[in-house]
Amino acid sequence: MKIEQIYKLGLREIGMKNKLTNYGILAFLEDIATYHSGLVGYGVNDVEKNKGAFLILDWYLEVKKRLSFNDTIKVKTYALPTDKPSFNCYRNFEIYDENDELIAKATSKWLFYNFEQKKIVKLDTNLLNLFTPEGNLQEAEEKVSRLKEPTSYKKMIEYQVRRSDIDVNNHVNNLVYLKIANEVLPDDVYSADEPNNLRITYKHQIRLGEIVKIYYTLEENKHIVTIKSQDESKLHAIVELF
Repeated sequence: MKIEQIYKLGLREIGMKNKLTNYGILAFLEDIATYHSGLVGYGVNDVEKNKGAFLILDWYLEVKKRLSFNDTIKVKTYALPTDKPSFNCYRNFEIYDENDELIAKATSKWLFYNFEQKKIVKLDTNLLNLFTPEGNLQEAEEKVSRLKEPTSYKKMIEYQVRRSDIDVNNHVNNLVYLKIANEVLPDDVYSADEPNNLRITYKHQIRLGEIVKIYYTLEENKHIVTIKSQDESKLHAIVELF
């Protein structure tokens, strides 16, 4: 079953060229996914009852057209079906303009983390069926296959996590990783039009006060950012822009 919401583009969702940013798009997608989870009893207000929450593992985003400030969009989302218990679940998104033209689509992979037991929980089909899933699971799995770390880099900077980076789950919010990645991009890449394709793989969460190393490289026309712990013992995330 598809859930849909209407949004209007504000200042926080547009960039320097008055165009909807990738960060703005992901913020809308995060919002509607959270809303859908809340409808079936697994939202932000249900964390204490459920002793855990859904956390994202991967993003795939493809943008076909970018709108501007004050434009209206319609965002749709739906969970994808599975016929057996699994540690992962998948969700698709579609974004339409006022003329019902598809302007962006996305796929995401999630897990359920039990905060009390501090472990990932296997999801049974009864739980997933609460979302009335539909669509093609195999296609989604291919789009969000795990990214591999590059073997070499062109640039590295360090970044210390701030209070404003932390979310309700007491770690760096998944959207902030994109902002962190922007810090290491070359000036000409950052100031150019935003890439219309985006991939993010999350590996280990980042906590308040931690210092991370942000690496940049260019491979096969993809701008790749790798975020690692300061001692390089943990891989936190990989971001691809192309």
